[in-house]
Amino acid sequence: MKILLIHCHYRLPGGEDAVFAAERKLLEQQGHTVVVYERSNEEAAHGLAKLLLPFRAVWNFGAARQVRALIQRENPDAVHIHNTLLLLSPAVVRAAKQSGVPVVQSLHNFRLFCPNGILLRQGKVCEDCPHHGLSCAVRHRCYRGSLLQTLVVAAAYALHRRLGTWRGVTMVALTEFDRRKLLEFNRERPTFDADRLVVKPNPVCVEPREILPWSERKAQMLFAGRLEELKGLPTVLEAWRLLGEDAPELLVAGEGPLGDWAREHAGPKVRFLGQLTPAELHRCMAESRAVVAASLCYESFALVPAEAHCLGTPVLASDLGNVGASVRPGIDGLRFAPGNAKALAGAVEALSAMQFDCNAIAAAARRIYSEEENTRALLRLYTKEDL
Repeated sequence: MKILLIHCHYRLPGGEDAVFAAERKLLEQQGHTVVVYERSNEEAAHGLAKLLLPFRAVWNFGAARQVRALIQRENPDAVHIHNTLLLLSPAVVRAAKQSGVPVVQSLHNFRLFCPNGILLRQGKVCEDCPHHGLSCAVRHRCYRGSLLQTLVVAAAYALHRRLGTWRGVTMVALTEFDRRKLLEFNRERPTFDADRLVVKPNPVCVEPREILPWSERKAQMLFAGRLEELKGLPTVLEAWRLLGEDAPELLVAGEGPLGDWAREHAGPKVRFLGQLTPAELHRCMAESRAVVAASLCYESFALVPAEAHCLGTPVLASDLGNVGASVRPGIDGLRFAPGNAKALAGAVEALSAMQFDCNAIAAAARRIYSEEENTRALLRLYTKEDL
């Protein structure tokens, strides 16, 4: 097949960029022709382009023309759109639709219904915009704390909702939790065709390795991620304080704004590893009894739990959003009440007394997240076999 991929890079690289690159690589490895239309918000960081960005974020006529011309010249079998914020605008979705080619859009976040994309305000889950309208975000300056920038993003989505830009497009949710939330919001604020929303997880890339049995793993658990309050780090450190000398060793991988605070307040059974390479992180996961995922927000895709499961490692997960939904209690981990250090301490004690089939955990996860399954899922999307 010949696939046109469309993506706008953020100024700072993030997970959406990584997924865009990974799926492009998967398609090319299988012999498909990939045509790319990609831009970066860095292009609009200075001068006249910066002044024009608010208008282009709502409707970029130039990008829409270029997409139409590219489709006419390359004649792809399908168009797959990842991110359009800010520079491309949803106008490129309309341009692709009007060219008569099947169009797929991955929803890497909840931006269709929430200008900041993550359903979070002042450190707490917030669903005001999906239920009460985008003016809530403007009032609270939810996008980067800026009234003007929030107004621009809200205006873009309000306009394109009214125009039906996403009607007729195959929309891709990353998880079943996301799908349920998006359908709930869509019933109140019709934006896309509910029967065209499908689930396809992101690919999870871990190097093939022998799965260590539960009995041979080190008496340690791992917290991996940005060291910040939203990832639940204070909850984790407080749980280890409550466990005292009976706690397994806690390894903390990552850096972030709470790094200095965490090192000052951590107990003796906590060791900080700093920022690890993916290979180092996966090796540590593969040797640990569990990975602790204590997020206080929904998360767009629970990557750390998915990586852990692919390595046969159980997950202690806060019972919230995609992190909690990624765990089957007693099978591949346990859940605990989000933000509750006592509940987490109890889950650590319970898990330490259990036995897990690490090979079964890894096999189940790799069936879902493997590169092979992701490639098959992409091709089903492009040929409409899921619809």
